[in-house]
Amino acid sequence: MKIASWNVNGIRARQEPLCAWIGRTRPDIVVLQEVKAAGPEIPAGVEGLDGYRKFWNGSTFRKGYSGVGLLLREGACPAEPGWEIPGFDVENRTVALHCGGFTLIGTYVPRGDGQEHYAVKLRYLEALREYIAGLLAAGREVVLAGDMNVALRDIDVHRSQNKPGAIGLRPEERAAIDAHLALGLRDVMRDLNPDRKGLFTWWPNWKSARERNLGWRIDCFYLSPKLAARVSGASVDLEERSSDHAPVILELRDE
Repeated sequence: MKIASWNVNGIRARQEPLCAWIGRTRPDIVVLQEVKAAGPEIPAGVEGLDGYRKFWNGSTFRKGYSGVGLLLREGACPAEPGWEIPGFDVENRTVALHCGGFTLIGTYVPRGDGQEHYAVKLRYLEALREYIAGLLAAGREVVLAGDMNVALRDIDVHRSQNKPGAIGLRPEERAAIDAHLALGLRDVMRDLNPDRKGLFTWWPNWKSARERNLGWRIDCFYLSPKLAARVSGASVDLEERSSDHAPVILELRDE
């Protein structure tokens, strides 16, 4: 199984490159963040992608803001899939796919600008952790995929931006992600590249920031142990540059 996650930063602006990218890579599951469109506003080219079922948690909280989606290739799920927007969701940031014995959660974690929204971010991460803990307690395997808006370790952000107190680097944010990992989830991209510097997925809109690789690794896959043991690859598609985020791709071996 091939699972892709991509913050497209506006699905209407990214319709053509998104469709072309899916056509080239043919993931079994595509998790999208920051679609910035309500369900009826999803471009026809994306909604009509052949061979995929679609589920949207579109931008109803605020027009042109946030929003996530899931695309599931026909036949990729061994049973009839179940879709869910978890009850803790805020600002159209979460979607879940229940497929056979595992649940995939797509997330676009709040960035947390400003004191009030920063508190929303921390509450959201705790509610997400509790939701995952419940799934694991019920015996389900879990994939958490998406834009976490937290660089977990210093190695996950370029030194030029590793500034004390910066949003995305604060101790309580990192502790919230560590609490997810304490459930047994594995940060598989880092597991495969434990000492690799410059492994980034997002770059600021500064002049030449991407060309100089002045980035952050905030787009992640966190997997429960049995699924993590099946990982055959995890990569960042650095060739696709239509968004300020690069797609990340996870590959799982059959059991």
